[in-house]
Amino acid sequence: MPRDSKRKGVTKQAVLVELETLRQGRHARYQTLLGRFSRCQDWQQAASLCAAAVEATTRTYNRTPLDAPPGWLPPVS
Repeated sequence: MPRDSKRKGVTKQAVLVELETLRQGRHARYQTLLGRFSRCQDWQQAASLCAAAVEATTRTYNRTPLDAPPGWLPPVS
């Protein structure tokens, strides 16, 4: 029985240490670029604005020109 209680104590301690690292934001999953991005609202908003700007630029510059209806423009000499 003492062996079982020792394992539980070690397991409990390991869980408490991991919870503390999560609380402080030092957990391994938050050390990656994607992990930090998922926690930062400013980065997410900046990425959203950049994506919207790229999409707007794509719509603006990739339009196909339309011919003017006949008679709307003066003849080109």
